[in-house]
Parts: sequence; C-alpha cells; structure tokens
Amino acid sequence: MELLITHYNRLERKILQNVKRNGIRYRTNAGSGLWLGVLAGLAAALTILKEGSGYSETCLFVGTTGFGLVLCSLCLYARLSMKQTVVKDFHAVYFVPAIITSMLFLLTANKGLLTSFTWGLTVGSLGTWGVLQLMSTFPYCFTMGEATAVTHSFILFLMSAVTNLPLRYHLPPFHDDDISTVFLQVAMLYTVSLCLLFKYFPVLRSTIYFYLTVIGLLCFVTLPTLYIILDRNPITWIVFFVLKSRQRIALFIYWIICFLLSIFVVIYQISSKSQATSVGRKIFHILATFVYIPGLVLDPLLLYLASGMTLILFIALEVIRLLKVPPLGKILQQGFVVFADKKDRLLSLTPIYLLCGFSLPLWMPTNNLTFLTLLSGVITVGFGDTAASYVGNRWGSHKWPDTKKTIEGTVACVLIQFFVIFAVAAAGFITHPRYVLRSVLAIITISVVEGHINQVDNMALPLSMYVFFMM
Repeated sequence: MELLITHYNRLERKILQNVKRNGIRYRTNAGSGLWLGVLAGLAAALTILKEGSGYSETCLFVGTTGFGLVLCSLCLYARLSMKQTVVKDFHAVYFVPAIITSMLFLLTANKGLLTSFTWGLTVGSLGTWGVLQLMSTFPYCFTMGEATAVTHSFILFLMSAVTNLPLRYHLPPFHDDDISTVFLQVAMLYTVSLCLLFKYFPVLRSTIYFYLTVIGLLCFVTLPTLYIILDRNPITWIVFFVLKSRQRIALFIYWIICFLLSIFVVIYQISSKSQATSVGRKIFHILATFVYIPGLVLDPLLLYLASGMTLILFIALEVIRLLKVPPLGKILQQGFVVFADKKDRLLSLTPIYLLCGFSLPLWMPTNNLTFLTLLSGVITVGFGDTAASYVGNRWGSHKWPDTKKTIEGTVACVLIQFFVIFAVAAAGFITHPRYVLRSVLAIITISVVEGHINQVDNMALPLSMYVFFMM
C-alpha cells in the first residue's frame, strides 16, 4: 500500500507540474484528485453490470460510455504525466479510448459503424481534451479530478439524451417516468444551448437580448420540441403530474416551504453583512436532507423530476449572476460573496455539487437501485459530512496528518451514518444482513477518506458511496 501511495503521489506531481507549465490554472490548496476523475465513468459502468439482462437501451448506452470514460481518464493522466507535453493539443493517445469505445458501441450496443465511430470519437475527445478545455475556460475552479468528473458527467448526460430522444420521437412515451426523462433532457439541452449562445455571442448578454433569447428559444424551439416528442402539451402534463394526488400536492408544498426557508437564510446572511462559516453553510445540507428523505420514501418519481428542474434553475441563476443580468444579478452576487466556499472562485459550484451529490442515484438510467443506494448522497453529505464539520469545528483538537480535518469529526461522521443505516434497517428498507455489513464497511472507508481529501466533498463522497454500493 505504501508503495502504491508513493507512485500515486509521484504521478500527481508530474501531472500538476505539466499542467501548470502549460498555463492551465487548477484550484489551489488541493491535490490533483486523480482518483475522483475515474468515478463518474466507473459509476455508469457498474450500473449496467448490476442490471443483468433487464437493462434498457439508454442504460446500455450510458454504461458502455462509462467504460469508455474510465479509459479516457487513464489515457489522459498517462499523457499528462509525460514531459514536454502541450496539454491543450489533441494527442494520438486520446484515440485509444475513442477506438475502444467505438468498438463497444458496435459490438455490445448494436449501433451502426458510422454511429459507433461518431459517438466513440465524441466520448474519446470530450473525455480527454475536453477536460483541459474546461479547466482552461474556468481557471482556479477545478482540480484535475473534479474537472474530469464534471466533464464525464456531462458526457453521460449527452449520451443518454442522444439515445433516448430519437427513440421517444418514434415511440412517444406513455409512462410518467419516461415522460419526466424526456422533459428533463430537453430542458437541460435548452439550458446548455443558452450557455453556449451567451458564451460565443457576447451581444446577447445585454439585458434586452438576454431575455429575448431566453423567451424566444423557449417558446419557438423547446416547447414545440417537447410537444412533438411527447405527443402532448408539456405544460398541461406537468401541471396534472404535480396535482395527481393529495400526497403529491402536500409533498410539493412542503418542498416549497423548504425552498422559501433557504431563501430566508440567504437574505438573512446578506443583511447581516458577515461571511458565512463552514458550519453555517451546512444548514443547506440539513434542508436538502429534509427534502430528499420524504421524497425518496413517498414519491421518488416526483423527486426525480423536481431535482432535475432544480439543477436547471441553479445553472440559469449562475448564468444570470455571471452576466450580472438585472434584476437578480446583483442579489445573486451578494449571496455568492457571503456564502462562497474557499473552493468557489469564479463559479458558484458548491450548491450545484450538493444537489448533484444528493441526486446522483436518482439520475442513473435504472429503476433497480435499492433504497440504501438511493440514499448514497443523503447518508454521506447530508448526515456524515455535516456531522464531521460541526463536531470537528466545535470540539475537534486532534487533526489528521497534513490536513485541517480532525479525528473527532471523522468519528462523528462514522457514528451518525451508523445511526442512519440502523434506522433504515429497523424501518424495513434493508432486507438482507449483508447489506448492513457492506454499509458499515463503506461508511468507515469513506469517512476516513473524507478526513484526508481536499476535493469537493459534495461530489466526491456520494460518488464514492454509490460506487461502493454497486460493487
């Protein structure tokens, strides 16, 4: 183990030196996080392996892409570890994951030669070269591992959309879960399109053109596209979907109250004109926990749709903040200033990471996950990380070597997650004792990891727990 750690540290130093030499600025006061970059692809690959023979076409396509993304990570890190590398160039070694992924699409996903080659090349190029472009576009915002995980997560979404939407165009969805997926995919593509338009056409960033672009693309492209694919009015569908039962209405009202409470917290912090502490920011972890547990127990499908729409809302608000679009631009910037984590530089990524960490299992293209797996983000971030932060800041006095995190915080992280696991088991959601034993091992392992890492906990911990549960 010691030899393995030594080799990893040597590889990390080589990569960071090479990246810095080429003018790409990674997030300071943090390691490279190379291990984190592999997890997004690994999570998708393990999902399809766990499905057996009952997988959907979208799950097969996403799982196959996951294998390709793991190869992308390995090839990217291998190339960056070499001396005198111009990292922003597209290197020949990047064709290795492109070729292998193309063969996987051709042989396992039964795609045509041209389709397999096109998507294999897309995965191979975006999964390697695209990571460096993201870091170059947003300097000091990502470590290497964080940028890789974010880029690979977007690729997985893109692959699921290009598989599902053409299929639903020819065979309109009838079930609410399929309709929800189409709704979210089209809405997310609409949001990504807006981001690209504002990036490459600066004239659209003025207030008038901004709102004209947003409304025009929504009314004349997005809504008609949804109507064609769904073969029904999307606005009418979502209204009837939310109002389908009294329980769903009550749950939705409860979420609105939690949302208003979070807004009140932000306004109060802004008015106090003081910087939010690490413990103070954990109130959003608690609120998210209060949102997700009832949703997962009572109505996972509604939570799936609501979490996806919330992600789209977060991205939209971040664009408004960056472009300083009135009337919200200034208020959002004030909120960013008082709540910004030390990991937030140009972009406000912490709330987006928090949402994605809680929602990761819900967004996977499968309906066969256990309740415990669905709780991956809630257990690790909602309970474990929150307890570690509170106890560590209040009573922690013994720090882990070379970190600012405390052993007392790690112990609290372990104990609170143990309590949650046993509560879930007592409620009857864990049917086999081996799942409890696996959970205990996962909690201890990931809590120790939490005490040593300097990556974004909101993303690293849920991904690690999900991978652990899927093995």
